[in-house]
Amino acid sequence: REGPAAYKNNLDLVAQGITIRKQIATLLGYASWAEYICSQRMSGSYAAVDEFLTSLETKLRDAGKANIATLLNLKKTHFEELGIEFDGKLNAWDSGFYNNLLLKRDYGVDSEKIREYFPLSHVVETTLQIYQELLGLTFTELPVGTYWSWHGDVRCFDVKDTTTEERIGHFYLDLFPREGKYGHAAIFHLVKRSQDHAAVDCMLCNLPPPGADGNPSLLRHTNVVTFFHEFGHIMHGLCAEGIGNSTRLAKCPRDFVEAPSQMLENWCWQKAILERLSRHYETGKSLPDDMLESMLRAKHVNVAIGSLRQIYLSRLDLTIHGSDPPKDAQGLQDLVDELRPRISLMDNPPGNNMLRTFGHLMNQYSASYYGYMWAEVLSADMFATRFEEEGIMNPQTGMDYRKMVLAPGGTGRIMDHLTNFLGRKPSDEAFLKSRGIVS
Repeated sequence: REGPAAYKNNLDLVAQGITIRKQIATLLGYASWAEYICSQRMSGSYAAVDEFLTSLETKLRDAGKANIATLLNLKKTHFEELGIEFDGKLNAWDSGFYNNLLLKRDYGVDSEKIREYFPLSHVVETTLQIYQELLGLTFTELPVGTYWSWHGDVRCFDVKDTTTEERIGHFYLDLFPREGKYGHAAIFHLVKRSQDHAAVDCMLCNLPPPGADGNPSLLRHTNVVTFFHEFGHIMHGLCAEGIGNSTRLAKCPRDFVEAPSQMLENWCWQKAILERLSRHYETGKSLPDDMLESMLRAKHVNVAIGSLRQIYLSRLDLTIHGSDPPKDAQGLQDLVDELRPRISLMDNPPGNNMLRTFGHLMNQYSASYYGYMWAEVLSADMFATRFEEEGIMNPQTGMDYRKMVLAPGGTGRIMDHLTNFLGRKPSDEAFLKSRGIVS
């Protein structure tokens, strides 16, 4: 994806694209494309984003260095066991391998064994139950043949408010891969709410299908988190109140749109929820305590270098969309070679350049990739401040979340809605604590 064999002309096209964006920003009276885009986001300005990333990077750096040292020591031990000369470096291609080895050796996390406790049918059914309880909704699956569909595997659900029985909308679940299907996990807003009809959303995934031998689809825990996350987007779309573009998710700032779903990922790490979500495909038993505790202990493993990588990508995005963007492919290469080791603490392999395939930056995430980290901080604060304090399945807290955060959609100022929900302005303290960076 990133090496010299990638589609080489893409760097020239990136250089051309960012040059045009700079010209557009100048015509609009802004110093850079980043200044223009940030002014339209929840952040409000490039200066606010710059301060946010700088502060977070500073707080994560020491923990990131410790993460690198841990992986480097593991690599040294591994090389000694294999009788191979140790090169003294943690290369970019080493990190994933040694991270997995660390999880197995030091934390006893066996992803393949854990899969046996997450059959897809049970995960889907339980996830829908949890969302209904939390948000005060009732889902009813429609019989096959009573709704329009593009494939036989697609399921459709009616959504109503549990108390009032008012129709909220419908959602489709299209879970399995097939030829020609969109290759990632995403949601699509098929029909906007109007005076005449409710909203309709669709969730596309590419989860492992049931085996031809009759064995059920088994999910990795990461798949469970992905399903929970994407379904959170469905709820954001359907629970937003109002009509069409006058309100709604379509106008939700790009640097906030991930926060509601990222917050809901926390449920996949709570012992009480994992006991509900898990059921061994043969014995029917929930995830054993020893496996569950290993997963929870391993949650923060190398989280600092993961966050620093996101900050690096955010800085890369903002820099190429800055007041003096690189003029050509070589300038883009020089920038990646300089930023990656300085921020992510890992050297960039010779000739590699993620910009060749970094599709986010050529679509709606241009000068907005920082939104993933921005939203993570907000989501951690919402979860810790309200749900950890008041109960993760507290129906009143869930309804406050639905009405104060989801229902406004893109209307008003998101910061005002969050301040109302939290009882104060957001901070990064909960994020740093949740990642084990501070105690």
